[in-house]
Amino acid sequence: SFAYKYLTSMHWSLTQFTPASMEVTPCNVHERAFAVGVLMFAMLVFSSFVSSITAAMTRLRQMTAIFDKNLSILRRYLRAHSISSQLSMRIIRYSEYKLSTRKL
Repeated sequence: SFAYKYLTSMHWSLTQFTPASMEVTPCNVHERAFAVGVLMFAMLVFSSFVSSITAAMTRLRQMTAIFDKNLSILRRYLRAHSISSQLSMRIIRYSEYKLSTRKL
């Protein structure tokens, strides 16, 4: 029936996006073209997803590097100007708090 054929083709196309499998092979040019189109679309969507995750991770690393650099500069300044260790610790803790809660 039409519904069975439609659901079979729908099932097959969905298995192209997932690790699931289905033993339906293209039998003519139109089916083969559709299969290629589905695979290309799936690759495009997956690569966009991976790209967005990579960009987010890169941004997170940059933010962490800036945070660490700022604290390092502060520690060097405090050491160079012979600030007492008790006051230095309070300044560093406060700076860590402010830098970690700051919106970037």
